[in-house]
Amino acid sequence: MKKKNDLDDFLKQLREAIENIQDESSVSYRPIFIDITLNLCPNFEPAPAGITIKELEKIPVDIIETEKNIHAVIGLSGMEKENINMSCNGSVLEITATNGVKTLNERIALPSKVVKNGMKATFENGILEVIFNKSKKKSAKKSGA
Repeated sequence: MKKKNDLDDFLKQLREAIENIQDESSVSYRPIFIDITLNLCPNFEPAPAGITIKELEKIPVDIIETEKNIHAVIGLSGMEKENINMSCNGSVLEITATNGVKTLNERIALPSKVVKNGMKATFENGILEVIFNKSKKKSAKKSGA
């Protein structure tokens, strides 16, 4: 996976840079402080201090459509799996999540019709991923002989 390789390369370069700094300053034996910020979700800007997700306009959502499925990836940081409720009417996914401090309500329009009861969901590290099977219903066109 490319992301993991990029991270491994970054960590290797960081290790080498720290070793070089330590070699250069080995005479003084002073501590080295390094502050690093990584943005693991480049399309999701962190909220400024004091602003909660409830005050932001939208929660982060990515929709990926394949030939047979639709994947919805939703950022729900600070929520617990037990407090997330979802429903789908075939074209809109509705999510309600609460953690006692804040409540999130989100309606997400899906790009294609999906099977209402054909969804699988996983929730890990504040990321909810919902996979829908696309509806196989086609318009009923009959050709004459």
